[in-house]
Amino acid sequence: MRSKLFTDKPETVKTGSERWVRIVPNGDATYSLFDLLNEIYLGRILFDEDHNWIYDGRLLSVDDQEDIAAKLTGSQKEMDQLLKSLKL
Repeated sequence: MRSKLFTDKPETVKTGSERWVRIVPNGDATYSLFDLLNEIYLGRILFDEDHNWIYDGRLLSVDDQEDIAAKLTGSQKEMDQLLKSLKL
């Protein structure tokens, strides 16, 4: 059965480096990450209660990690809206 908490989270993310990543929730505050095209396990993203994240892996760049964490926490949407309001 799929977690109800995952329904508002993205299942795939396209990072700034054009990498497609599948996000699979692990039932707690961790998500397993997989490269969609190469079918490679990329590691995990872990969150604490304050939405701080840690990447447990070695294959993603810091920018890709930040893109994925932002999508999961919803801050990407806020950042997009801020940039739009600033007309950047």
